[in-house]
Amino acid sequence: MATTRNTTITTEHSSSSTLTQETGITSGNRIVVVHTLTDNGAGAFLAGLGTVDYVGKQLTFKAVSHDRRTTSYKSDFEESKAFSQAVSNSTSGEGGGENNNSGSNSNSQSRRGGDYGTAAVGEEILGGTSIVARYRVGAPAPVAASMSFTPPAATIDLCPYTTHRIVAGSVLFRWMGHLYSDFEGVIYRGRTDTNPGIASGRIGYESGVVLMTDYVVGGTGPQDFQLLSLWTQNVPWTTASLFFSTDAAPLRAGPGGFVLTVVDTRGDTLTASVDAQGNITGTHMWGKIEFARGGVELQFGDFVLDADLTPEHKAEWWYDAADVGAVQAGKIWRPWPVDPTTLRYSCVSYIYLPVDVSLMGIDSAALPPDGRVAFARPGDTCVIGITHSGSPFAPSLITYNVGHQRLSFVQVIDDATGAEIHDGYTADLDAGTVTFTDVTGYPPAIRVIGRTEVYRQIAEVRIDGSVKLTQPIGYAFPAGAVFSTALRQGDRFARVSRAYDQQSWDGVTWYDGLDPSKGAATPTYDTTNHPVEVTNRGAITERWALRFRSGGQAFDLIGRHLGQIAAGNINEDFAPFNAAAGAPYMTIRATGWGSGWAAGNVLFVDTIGAEAPIDCVRCVQPGSPAGIDDRAWIVQRGDAGRTPESTF
Repeated sequence: MATTRNTTITTEHSSSSTLTQETGITSGNRIVVVHTLTDNGAGAFLAGLGTVDYVGKQLTFKAVSHDRRTTSYKSDFEESKAFSQAVSNSTSGEGGGENNNSGSNSNSQSRRGGDYGTAAVGEEILGGTSIVARYRVGAPAPVAASMSFTPPAATIDLCPYTTHRIVAGSVLFRWMGHLYSDFEGVIYRGRTDTNPGIASGRIGYESGVVLMTDYVVGGTGPQDFQLLSLWTQNVPWTTASLFFSTDAAPLRAGPGGFVLTVVDTRGDTLTASVDAQGNITGTHMWGKIEFARGGVELQFGDFVLDADLTPEHKAEWWYDAADVGAVQAGKIWRPWPVDPTTLRYSCVSYIYLPVDVSLMGIDSAALPPDGRVAFARPGDTCVIGITHSGSPFAPSLITYNVGHQRLSFVQVIDDATGAEIHDGYTADLDAGTVTFTDVTGYPPAIRVIGRTEVYRQIAEVRIDGSVKLTQPIGYAFPAGAVFSTALRQGDRFARVSRAYDQQSWDGVTWYDGLDPSKGAATPTYDTTNHPVEVTNRGAITERWALRFRSGGQAFDLIGRHLGQIAAGNINEDFAPFNAAAGAPYMTIRATGWGSGWAAGNVLFVDTIGAEAPIDCVRCVQPGSPAGIDDRAWIVQRGDAGRTPESTF
C-alpha cells in the first residue's frame, strides 16, 4: 500500500491482549486503517472481540467499524463566465463575456466555495483477503536469547482528525518514557530552559505529522504515547479570486509596469506578468489590470477539458456540469487556491509635478492631475480615415487613378517641396481619379494623395481604449487607418457684429463700445442702406478702426491685432485685401459715407470670421528628448449652405 501520510498509532490494552490501529492515506487520498489484534496468551481478545481455540486451531473475532468526521475548507473563487464578463468586452472565445465597464459583476450566484464543510470518514475491512493471521509455535522448553538493533524512523500523526494547523512551540508529548517538545520545526528530546536537548526529529505544522529519526526505546513500547500539550488553529484562508487596487496610480502600461507573485496551497510560487493591453497572464492565472487607477481583477485556475476529468474530479465541490463550455468550448474553469497572505506585487507608477502656469500659457487647475485630457467622449464626433499616397511621376495631360473610390478629397503635391498645387486639374472623388488639364508651371515630379474618411458619432468609450460608434463604419479600413476626433463648430458664416462712430480716439485703448468721454462723431456711415460687406473667405474676427486724417477725406485702417494695414478715402469703395485668404477683409461702399468728417473722427467696425478659434496645446512628458518627430494635421470639414430650389 503506497501512502503519502504515515500511520497514526492508537493502542488499547486489556491484560496482555492488544488492539493497534494504524491509519494512512494513499496517493488517491483514500484513508486506510490497519487493525492489529493480539490475544492475551490464553485464547481471549480484549473487550470480547473474539477467541482463539488452540486445540481446534480456530480463530473467531469481530471487525469493528468506527465513524469519524473532519472539517474541510472549500477555497472561494468566482464563476468563470461572470469573471469573463468583468475583464473582457467580447461575448465569445477565450476570456469572453458580456461587456461591463464598471468592474466585476459578481454576485451571490456567481461566487463558489469559500465555506467550511464536514467530511465523514468511515473505516471497515472490506474483504477476507485483507485478513492476515500470524502465530508462532511454542518451544518445548523455555529458550533465552538477546539481540540489539537500531530502530527505523517512525512517524506519529498528532492531528489525525482535524485539518487545523499546529501552533509552533505548543507541542509536548511523552513517548516510550521520554519527553519531546518542538522548537522552530525540530523535535527535541529532554529540552529544558538550561538544556538544549537532543534533536530527535522534525514536525510538519501544516500536516500535523512528526518524523522521529533519533529516539530511545523504552517504557512499554511504541504504543507508550501520551500527548501532553498541543495547540491548533484554523488553516489560513485560501482563495482563488482576488480584487484589489494598487497603492499608486496611474501605472506604466506594458511589460514591467506590474509584476505579482503569490504562493499556492502546494507551496509553489506563481508569477504574473502584464501586457500593454492590461491582460494578466501566468501559470494558473487569468485577469486584467486598469493602468489608469491601478485596479486588478485576478482569478487563479485553469480551463480544463471536461472529457479529461475523472469521476472523482467531477465529484469535487467546484465542478458544475452547467459551467462546461460557458467560456471555452468543452472546457470548465477549475480553481487553483492560493494563500492571499503571500501576495506580493511591484509596480511602476507616474508622479506628475505641477507646471508653471506662465510656461504652459493656460491655467493647469483645469487639467487632470496627470495633465492628460480625454479627447474622446460619448456624444462627440470622430473621423476614421486613411491616406492613399502614390509614387511620384512626371506631370502630363492624363487621368490619374488613385486606386480607391469614394474619396473625401485629393491633393496634388510637389514631390520636392511638399507644397500643394491647386490649379490645372479636376478631381472625381467618387471615381477616385484626377484629370490634369493644364500642367504649365508644374514641377518636374508630382504626387497625388487621396484620402478616404468616414464621419461618425461616438456612442461609448471603454476603459481599454476601444470606442463604440452609433452607426457601422461601412468601409473596410486596412491596418494603418487613423481615428481622429472632430470639433463640431455648428453653422459658421462671416458677419459684422457692430459699426459705430466716435469723435476722437487715442489709437491705443479699445473700449467695448462707445467711449463716453469722447462721444459720437457728428457725421456717420449709413450701414442701413449700404452695409459693410464681408465674405466667409476673407473676413476674420477682428476689431477695426477707420481713423480720418486732416481734410476729412482720407483715413487709415487699424486692426486691434493686425495694426495699421491699409489706407483709403470716402470717394471710392474701400476693400483691404487679405493676402492669406485671397479675398478682402471687408468692403465699404463710397455711397455710404456722409459729409462732415473731420480729422480724428473714427468709424469702428467689428467683424466676425467664418473660421472657428482652436487652441492647440502640446503636452510633453518628462524625459530625455528622442528626436523631432511630432506632426499634426488640422483639416476643416464642412458643407456649403445652399438655398433650396422651389418648383411648382
